[in-house]
Amino acid sequence: MTGSGSYNYGATATLTATPNTGYSFVKRSDNNTNASRSVTVAEAATYTATFAINTYTLSITSNGNGTVNTAVNGTYNYGAMATITATPSSNYHFVSWSDGSTTASREITMTANTTLSATFAINSYTITATASTGGSVTGSGSYNYGATAT
Repeated sequence: MTGSGSYNYGATATLTATPNTGYSFVKRSDNNTNASRSVTVAEAATYTATFAINTYTLSITSNGNGTVNTAVNGTYNYGAMATITATPSSNYHFVSWSDGSTTASREITMTANTTLSATFAINSYTITATASTGGSVTGSGSYNYGATAT
C-alpha cells in the first residue's frame, strides 16, 4: 500500500492499495472499501489493507458421443490447476476442446472463469473395392462407423 510516511497536521495523505495479480482489494482496517482514497491527517494512524485471492469457476461439458470428467466443475482459486479429460464413446474419437486444444486430457491453470466443451466425431473408415481385368466395381469411399457400403 502506498501513502505511508510522515505528514504535517492537516495535510492530505493519499492511500493506494494495489493487489498483486490474482488478488483483489477487500478493505482497510478502518473498514473503508475504496482501494484509493485521501485522508486528512489529524493524528498518527495505521491503515492495514486486506486482500483476497480471486476465485473462478470451471465448467466442462461435451457435445455427446463421449464424456468429460465433470467432477472438476466448480470454484478454484487463482492459479490453481485442474485436470480436464474427454473420453470418446465407442466408435467415436475426440476432436477438440472449444478453446481449440486437441489434447483430450490436460491441465489448465485457472486465471479466469472458464467454460469448455469437448467435441467428438464418429469414426470413419475407407472402403476400397477393386476389380480384376474384365469388370468394374463401385462403392469405394469413406463411411462412418455403422453405415452400409454398397
